Amino acid sequence: MTALVIDASVWVSAADPSDTVSETSRAFLSQVAAQELSIALPEFAKLEIACALARRLRSAEHGRSLTDQMLESPRMSTYSVNRPVLRNAIQLGTRSFLRAGDALYAAVAQRVEGQFVTWDRELIKRAGAVTPDGWIERNVCEKE
Repeated sequence: MTALVIDASVWVSAADPSDTVSETSRAFLSQVAAQELSIALPEFAKLEIACALARRLRSAEHGRSLTDQMLESPRMSTYSVNRPVLRNAIQLGTRSFLRAGDALYAAVAQRVEGQFVTWDRELIKRAGAVTPDGWIERNVCEKE
């Protein structure tokens, strides 16, 4: 299997037990780790996740430390926002009416020919992403 591109919504949900889909997000990330799958993220993802966690948890230190823990995997690759990636993100984003950050995730998913996983309904509808539970259903349940 090619790399997974996992949107910030999944990481943030997994780190916040009060989130309604936190348990599913954690189960998904556990499956990714158990299967030793590669993860690809746009370079700015760590910033996005850390800031989102700090805002949600109202703790700068907690946001930073949780982000470091979650993204420390040796199977994690980050992709810089160079001209080709940016050009592709502009094409994808303007064609599908995506937010800028979301277009970068979509561009990385396309670049690595990976599956894009998110809780964002807009990305599912417009960028071909799947939810974590949808990914589990297709990739774990079928193997059992």
